[in-house]
Amino acid sequence: MCDVSQTDLMSGFIGALVGGLLSLAGTYISNSLQANNSKKAEEKLIMGLLQSIHDEVETLWELYMNGVGANLEALAERQPFLFFWPITQDYFTVYATNAFLIGRINNHDLRKLIIAVYSRSRGLVDSFRLNNDMVQKRQNCLMIFAETKNPVHQQQGMAFEAALSEYAAKIRKSHFEVKALTSDLLRALRKQGVLSPSSKVK
Repeated sequence: MCDVSQTDLMSGFIGALVGGLLSLAGTYISNSLQANNSKKAEEKLIMGLLQSIHDEVETLWELYMNGVGANLEALAERQPFLFFWPITQDYFTVYATNAFLIGRINNHDLRKLIIAVYSRSRGLVDSFRLNNDMVQKRQNCLMIFAETKNPVHQQQGMAFEAALSEYAAKIRKSHFEVKALTSDLLRALRKQGVLSPSSKVK
């Protein structure tokens, strides 16, 4: 039977301890690298989302202001908005397809502003849908009156026109609120660096 010296035991213990520490260090470094990579991937994902939101909001607002928005701002007080704006689609594609990511934006004020802009914009679009409906009904009444000369249809057309005059004030109020929010959002997104070349998603 071989005797194990105290020196051999100590050497074995130290070797095992060093090996264990090296293993723990390797695991720690590996986990740190994975966490760092995950953090960078998350930051890249959110930056890409913010860039897409900026581009969608900026593009849609420009298109809106080049058409119905400009007409609405030019409308005189207490005048009906008789412009028919054909709304045939959901314009907020980026927001709709990435809504599940909005909660991962760390900046609370920015996150709240994004939600406010899209929510109020959808409300504005719904207002135009209702206005379109009243414009169409007014036009139908006037066309029937022109054919039949029945004053009932003329009165109905005038009633729709009065309702349109009242509703136009509400649409204008909503329009200017969305305009201010949109301006704030675009400014906030640019402060986040969405237009910076170094922030472009690759």
